[in-house]
Amino acid sequence: MLRKIQASQLEPGMFIHSMEGSWFDHPFWRSRFLLNDESQIEQILSSDVTRVTIDESRGKKLSASSKPLAVLAAEEAKVYTPKLAKVLKQSAQERPRSYLREVAEPVFNRLTPRERAAEVRKASGTIKRSRAAVMAMFEDARHGKAVKPRKLAPLVKQISRSVNIDPTIILNIARIKTKDEYTYLHSVSVCALMINLARKMGFPERQMHDIGLAGLLHDIGKTCIPDSILSKPGKLDASEWDVIRNHPQRGHEILTESEGISDVVLEVCLRHHEKMDGTGYPGKLFADNLSIFTRMASICDVYDAITSQRPYNAPLSASEALAEMMSWSGHFDQLIFCDFVDSLGILPVGTLVRLNQDELAIVIGESPSNYSVPIVRSFHSLETDLPISGKDIDLGRERSRKLVAVEDPADWGFPDWSGTSALVLSKAPAG
Repeated sequence: MLRKIQASQLEPGMFIHSMEGSWFDHPFWRSRFLLNDESQIEQILSSDVTRVTIDESRGKKLSASSKPLAVLAAEEAKVYTPKLAKVLKQSAQERPRSYLREVAEPVFNRLTPRERAAEVRKASGTIKRSRAAVMAMFEDARHGKAVKPRKLAPLVKQISRSVNIDPTIILNIARIKTKDEYTYLHSVSVCALMINLARKMGFPERQMHDIGLAGLLHDIGKTCIPDSILSKPGKLDASEWDVIRNHPQRGHEILTESEGISDVVLEVCLRHHEKMDGTGYPGKLFADNLSIFTRMASICDVYDAITSQRPYNAPLSASEALAEMMSWSGHFDQLIFCDFVDSLGILPVGTLVRLNQDELAIVIGESPSNYSVPIVRSFHSLETDLPISGKDIDLGRERSRKLVAVEDPADWGFPDWSGTSALVLSKAPAG
């Protein structure tokens, strides 16, 4: 039996079947051999090899007491940036205090009109190619063919490039899905969202391919669900929900039988419906057993799902979706969720912001012309420190009004921001 493990799990007596990477990544002249002593393990650990496949029929089996891959992946993630280590220790119930954030100008806004138009055309082409590629991949999986990650590598690279220029380009296009396209373009959107979030969290560029591929393949198990259930416009019954909830395991089985699938991709496929409080599926795992990649995928998957047109649900706007997700206690890792919100540049309804004309305002929606730009309702003058008869301002259209920063309500004397914001939102703006 072949089993993929971390190099740190190796023990004398194991038979190495293969090592990740090319032959010059490790010090041995062959890639299949029996580990005789600790010195050989030390040589592997000091090389560029991080994962190996062992043949348990020809050597020692993996110890039952070994740490699960989810924990190992989380520990590995700690190495990349100190912030990730902090994320892993964060309680599911804790929500970080909001903070002042200067609003950064995306790369896209610094392009000329001609360059912008060219980037939009490129992103549109990437979406079309992605849809075709994902459809073909799903069709192959339905017919029992193995997934070939090498074929998807150029696609992940193109999506990553568009995200790097400005995530709103490709995500704006991907959001305009028909009900029939949802299954395929959802995978493309989650790929882009995962890459965008990973960059925000400080993952190194060499990790982006695996993280993007995890997003692209996370729902491959849905190829095993009958279309009558997948596209059902009405409410699913209990037996149909059982079929739906089985798709992570089925996807994991498909990917396990495919060559060149990393642990990150396998982990995300199996665990993207788990929740921090242990109420998710299929394993009902609690936060301590969920890797950093699973926590990221859970957020990206849900966000795209509830902002998309689906057979049984009308989509929420981006800001409405984020506000809704923020209210779900125990579902997401809150620190990663804050990074997710920040990575999109979208502000949830109810967010306190400061405008360039010395006014405080509250986000009430998103601009129809650009979903990353909010509509706000001004309500307080910083010059007089008094309430004002505010107005609703579409910052996507009124170029003279700009959002300067996201503010912490406590810094401006609003300790009960939920009550204050509800009051502001209930008042009609000045005509």
